[in-house]
Amino acid sequence: MIRSMASVGVFFIALSFLCAAGCIAQETGLEITSYGTITYIDLEGGFYGFIAQDGAQYLPLDLPDEYKQDGLLVDITGVIDTDVMTIQMWGQPLRILSITKHEGFTQSDSWYEGETSFLSPEEELAITTLQLRSSTALSKTLQDCDAAIAAYAAELKGKNLQGPDAQGYLEKVAKSNPAIFEVSLLDRSGTIIAVYPEKYSSSIGSNVKNQTMVASVIRNPAPGMSEYFETVEGEFAVSIIYPVYSSSLSVTGYLSVLLHPALLVESSLDSLTNGTDLNILVIQPDGTIIGHEGSLPATVSDPSAIQKIADLASSPVGTYLAGYDMLSLGDVVPSGEDKTLVYWNTVSLHNTSWRVMVF
Repeated sequence: MIRSMASVGVFFIALSFLCAAGCIAQETGLEITSYGTITYIDLEGGFYGFIAQDGAQYLPLDLPDEYKQDGLLVDITGVIDTDVMTIQMWGQPLRILSITKHEGFTQSDSWYEGETSFLSPEEELAITTLQLRSSTALSKTLQDCDAAIAAYAAELKGKNLQGPDAQGYLEKVAKSNPAIFEVSLLDRSGTIIAVYPEKYSSSIGSNVKNQTMVASVIRNPAPGMSEYFETVEGEFAVSIIYPVYSSSLSVTGYLSVLLHPALLVESSLDSLTNGTDLNILVIQPDGTIIGHEGSLPATVSDPSAIQKIADLASSPVGTYLAGYDMLSLGDVVPSGEDKTLVYWNTVSLHNTSWRVMVF
């Protein structure tokens, strides 16, 4: 804006933006439900933000006065409003649908508190060291993979690859990481215009704008990683999607990469458990098992026991980004020790969280 414009002009321009924002206030975006912390942000005169348990930052647009308390733990359901204009350059604007104070842990038959750990100091050091090493290794693998995909998307700036040229480029992307099994180019509408390998060529021309991750990136052109899902071909995958820009920095399409998450886990954690009887389990916060590394001691040799450990993530205790507790496995392990100590930590890429559990 030209600084010499009359203040009255500035006023009416600002007023027109506010009116426009008001006219589209009913337009909804992505709905989120999360546990997290109300935090006072000392910027732009000071305001209250909401930091979700996965680290995502949101700006509550209509936070009730009784919840304006720095450090207050809450459960929030809201809708991300991509059309509202705010002066606070922080977080995603969020219209609150419901908010309650978080009540903390809830006792269950599987979890208990107050019992002394059965591990020696040396064993506790081993398990906490492995937790740190495994979390760091997985986080680096995800970040390195993401950085490579970002670089490939940046190379497409201003290009209009078609036919064999597009196929050749997508093949180069696919062969850059053994975990990648499919790469697609989408146009601005979310229609697939090129894909590698050729066995997926029947998908060319399909509009995938209704897929959760594609819809999110189209609505807000920022890179994203999906949660774990099964493709129509029966492949278990996660997707990383980046917008592709023209020379004038307008969005012309999207680079979509599908990866086998189990291979990402394997490449990160391979050999970390060698020489120990410890295990590493990687899950989504909802308890979906993504990958595993370790020797499976007798206490967790039954698949149902592993799933029970994974179910920690969907229990009240699992809402915390990191922690530890003892899990009773007596109902799924008929003999031997019926308790195991589980430590967990959380890594995140583009606000999508994976839990790293060591036991």
